Amino acid sequence: MSYGAFLGLYLLPPIVTLLAAAVRWRPAPPVRELAAGIAVLALIAVVYTTPWDNYLVASGTWTYPEERTWGIRLGWVPLEEYAFFVLQSVMTGLWVGLLLRSRAPGGAAGNGRAARAAGGGALLGGAAAGAAMVAGPESLRYLGLILAWALPPLALQAGFGADILLRRWRTVLPGFAVPTVYLAAADTIAIGAGTWHITERTSTGVFLPGGLPIEEFVFFLVTNLLLTFGLTLFLVPEGRERARAVFGMVRPARAEGRSA
Repeated sequence: MSYGAFLGLYLLPPIVTLLAAAVRWRPAPPVRELAAGIAVLALIAVVYTTPWDNYLVASGTWTYPEERTWGIRLGWVPLEEYAFFVLQSVMTGLWVGLLLRSRAPGGAAGNGRAARAAGGGALLGGAAAGAAMVAGPESLRYLGLILAWALPPLALQAGFGADILLRRWRTVLPGFAVPTVYLAAADTIAIGAGTWHITERTSTGVFLPGGLPIEEFVFFLVTNLLLTFGLTLFLVPEGRERARAVFGMVRPARAEGRSA
């Protein structure tokens, strides 16, 4: 199976289905706001992931047969990989938008300083552990690179709105869990078909049922967490109110700095 076939078989059908559902049932956030949120997240995903993914391929952490791609590379990475960043953002974003339509918050979002501090601190600790893995045994490199790359922005999201996300758990939990399981299953098929390969020497050798390296499951878990957290905080009223409050504090501080 080629990488392009993987995108056509496993990303485009759910996107078309979710788009049809959005047209019929209308997600709770206005379509324009949902589209803007997905576009912003897709852009961030491409910009933030590109250097990291290029390093993975350049260092041989994962490889792909040239004949399974379109033959177009940007840096070390095939063009299909960049398309995947965007399509995953669209798929998960549409799914979260529909969940926001039908899933009410569990309660009013409070101050939640303890939740934000605990969530952000725990994720930063995980990122530090990932960096230690990268510097440790070679078999931990891929897992360490995933954690060191993904957990700092997750910590930022948690530090901003862990309490909001906890109140919105009815959206957040299925928001990341369903696409994670789906993409992990699709990835299992792709690896079995030889679409790409996870290098054994930089992998823990721990596999999920079906032969999926544990690192690949962790990758889909953290990326869907990033998308679900980011879009939820962008769209829900509590997140917007807090963003306005934060930027309201930043602007006067900048004005004072200029006047000084």
